Amino acid sequence: MRKNIIVYGIGKYAEYVSYAFQEDSGYEVVAYTIEDHLYDPHLQLKKPLVQFSKIHQNFPPEENSLFIAVGNNQIRNRIFKMAVELGYTLPSYISSQCRKWNNLIVGRNTFIDEGCVLQPFVQIGDNCVLFTSNIGHHTKICNHSLMSGAKTGGNVTIGEYSYIGLNASIKQNTKIGENSIIGMNCAIEKDTPKNSVFSNKGTVKRDIDSQVLGNRFLG
Repeated sequence: MRKNIIVYGIGKYAEYVSYAFQEDSGYEVVAYTIEDHLYDPHLQLKKPLVQFSKIHQNFPPEENSLFIAVGNNQIRNRIFKMAVELGYTLPSYISSQCRKWNNLIVGRNTFIDEGCVLQPFVQIGDNCVLFTSNIGHHTKICNHSLMSGAKTGGNVTIGEYSYIGLNASIKQNTKIGENSIIGMNCAIEKDTPKNSVFSNKGTVKRDIDSQVLGNRFLG
């Protein structure tokens, strides 16, 4: 018997997540939810849409799990905390079509798509998103991070709230500071400080407020 799951979100990523859970997991998507100020009762979805403030009444945590399908790291973390407080279980999705080893460690509410390749001894924290990325052995991806079409060597650490963009590559034994953005096509060969933004033209900006990073770059 399949378990019930609610998907938080109404965008394209939420649609993708819903399809993946429906077609490639032991979960049945029963509803969508969104915060009250974003709620539109006229929105046409394939499943019911419920205000987040009422979700525990309509779909109680004792009978339903929840997955947060939001690309913005900061917003995803905020909803994650609220969902945990409400008592929801937050399962992860690991595509049956990705390449991985049995010793992969994954936290809660993490999404790993069909294009990912993960070598042995990889650890991925809570609330992460991995799209079509190649992850080297002994790499650790910390909580609330997103990687899209990126590649790491072995023994890399990705700090919390980081975003690694398309075709970015990170050399082995490198540490990416928390709240960092590694832009499209960047090649990182040494440790980076926290709150940094790297562009593919080799420029770097440091000490950028994490809220600015979340709002401007991680939508």
